[in-house]
Amino acid sequence: MNLFEQGCGGRGTRTPTGGSPAVFKTAAIPLCDSSDIALDRLLRKAKLGHFSHFCNTYLPHFSDSIMLLRSLCIFMLVFLIGTNCVLAQKKQSSKVPKAIFVLSFDQMRGDFTERFSHNWGSKGFNRIMKEGSSSPLCYFNHISNMTCPGHAIILTGSYPSLNGIVSNDFFDTKLWCTCYCTEDKKHPVNGNSNIGRSPDLLKQSTLGDLLQKQQPKSKGLSFAIKDRAAILMAGKSKANAVLWFDWKSRVFTTSSYYTQPTWIDDVNKSVPYSAYAGKKWNAILADSETAVDSMDVEGNFPGGDFMFPHDLGFPGQEQYTEALMTSPYSISYLFDAVKFAINRESIGKDEFPDIISIGISTTDLAGHLFGPDSREIQELYAHADSILGTFIDHLDAKIGRNNYVMVITSDHGVAPIPEYITKFGKLPVDAGRIQEKTLMETLEKELGKRCGQKENMTWIKYIEPPSIFLNDTTVLSSGFEMSMIADTLCAVLSTIDGIAQAAPTAIIQQGRILPGWSKELLEMYRNDIHPDRTGEVMFMVKPYWLIGSKPASHGTGYDYDTHVPLMFLGGGIPAGQIQGKTDPADIMPTLASILNIKVQHRHGKRLELIKAPLKNKKK
Repeated sequence: MNLFEQGCGGRGTRTPTGGSPAVFKTAAIPLCDSSDIALDRLLRKAKLGHFSHFCNTYLPHFSDSIMLLRSLCIFMLVFLIGTNCVLAQKKQSSKVPKAIFVLSFDQMRGDFTERFSHNWGSKGFNRIMKEGSSSPLCYFNHISNMTCPGHAIILTGSYPSLNGIVSNDFFDTKLWCTCYCTEDKKHPVNGNSNIGRSPDLLKQSTLGDLLQKQQPKSKGLSFAIKDRAAILMAGKSKANAVLWFDWKSRVFTTSSYYTQPTWIDDVNKSVPYSAYAGKKWNAILADSETAVDSMDVEGNFPGGDFMFPHDLGFPGQEQYTEALMTSPYSISYLFDAVKFAINRESIGKDEFPDIISIGISTTDLAGHLFGPDSREIQELYAHADSILGTFIDHLDAKIGRNNYVMVITSDHGVAPIPEYITKFGKLPVDAGRIQEKTLMETLEKELGKRCGQKENMTWIKYIEPPSIFLNDTTVLSSGFEMSMIADTLCAVLSTIDGIAQAAPTAIIQQGRILPGWSKELLEMYRNDIHPDRTGEVMFMVKPYWLIGSKPASHGTGYDYDTHVPLMFLGGGIPAGQIQGKTDPADIMPTLASILNIKVQHRHGKRLELIKAPLKNKKK
């Protein structure tokens, strides 16, 4: 039910999904005096000719007149009451928030809200969990838990099978090229014209797209450190102001795809990249409340140090940009820019609702380097909590809590560093990592042995988990069927240490539950299949195994990668927990309902944000 709307039938009445008109039963309409005698008495006093304009004739027989006039009276009452209810519905439906804020803390795992809450104050995450609605059981329902797919899901409400963003990078068989998810050479980036960026590869409209189609005067604003986060949450509307940090020009920028904000130079002057020169990232938590400061399984902070305080250095030094973006100072940098843009765009100042998305990418950059069990991540989220609290105070003062809705979530979780759990874990765990180069070489070698090897030809075109793309040219020249090579590749994968399962994509698409698979696992794989962008074979590593050399990573269907936070705060949002399991894909249809936007063909469902019942205390 739309949180800014209440049906005309009172508290117990629900507006049908999609805003369809309510159906009124005549038996439920309270007539003042519905008896035949009373109606006869009324009709005897009436001048019958006065009703002639309804039927273009006079009423020749009084008994017939009674029946007809009774029907006319009931019709008029139904019409008037129905009209009043429709008008009431319209009046209520106009009470929508002036602004929607969607914040994605990249790589924020769902259990962090419990693990780290004792490190947080009362104004940030804890305030949202206390004063808003939150879901402790929010899980993505797919395998490819990475930045591009995650951010595309959040505001399209759909998985890659519909929105087309299957991974960070993928091979597009129609375009016949390997694509970065927001790559578009037709639209160069300001200040870095060697690359182009746009949402062209996104196959579905976002919430912002639908809002601006319905309300052309609504504004869309999207900010992030990563271009893919800003672009994929914003959507396809060229009227959006979409900005991200460009590592070459070292400013917030956009591409020629979008309308150029008149204030883009001003925001970079107001929030300069150089403002953090010489800063140190100092620890603010007590040693007794955090993990060990440094472990040999972690990476080093940019510049080489591995213990607090971490030095950012100065602009011009090689490590400064990366150090800034890995530190909490970049979260302040981002939110200061967002507040500047909110002011210049007059967000939430008129009757047309605006949508603002914010991608906090710092948490992912630091997360890959130090892992979820590090002191750096605990310290980073303590800073993020403080910055979030200040931002909420800012919105309350400038827009008003009752006039906006804020959503907090993430694009994916993260696995623990394999070497950490094998070295420091309390129980023995099968954990490890597979290097991409080694995996490619092993697969090529084994396929060559089993299917033959031709000079200067490879069997595999591209690997981007969970997909493996076979080389069509090699397969065609071999004389073998593609299905046979795919089966052989799956057999080879099953012999590699650390691989949990592999299957031909064609078999998965058919909906066949393979030996050792569950219905739920099959659905997760199928949600990631887009016919033009998924390889001939799909696979996944075992739990606690990673592919690649980054200390910590993600990209599987296990709980540590799929579990993310989901919180709502603002006007009409009740305090309490959302009951049952939820999905980040539910965010879009839920917000669409709040904005009175009808959506179809999405994986997500509209959430009923109802306060959880209080538990009975034992006497």
